[in-house]
Amino acid sequence: MYQRSFGTNGQMRFSNANDYYEFLGFLCKNDGSTSIVWEPNDEQGAWGPEGRIHFHVDPPVALRADLDYTRGRGNNIVWRVNCNEFVEDVLANHGFVVGATQDRTTVRASVPNANIPDFDRGLGL
Repeated sequence: MYQRSFGTNGQMRFSNANDYYEFLGFLCKNDGSTSIVWEPNDEQGAWGPEGRIHFHVDPPVALRADLDYTRGRGNNIVWRVNCNEFVEDVLANHGFVVGATQDRTTVRASVPNANIPDFDRGLGL
């Protein structure tokens, strides 16, 4: 389900449903460029675990999502976006799983028919 903004500070923003579903497609490339993680920050004294999107490459300029990136650390993480709300959304509503490999068929089945071209465009970015 499309949502315009995610996170308590609006760390992830989408101008429209097209951009949101394009980003879902980008996350389903399964080429090692991204991964979805829950980091156990609570085990290191933080308030709780953190849902993150890790970017193992620089995101393509053509990606139209408006994301608040922070520098990555270790494990070939170039950039990351911290956003529990978004990670919870894609896990609960779109069939995503924690990790770098997503089941494209499952995720694509959660996309409205009108936004399949957007999802497919994200796969090609």
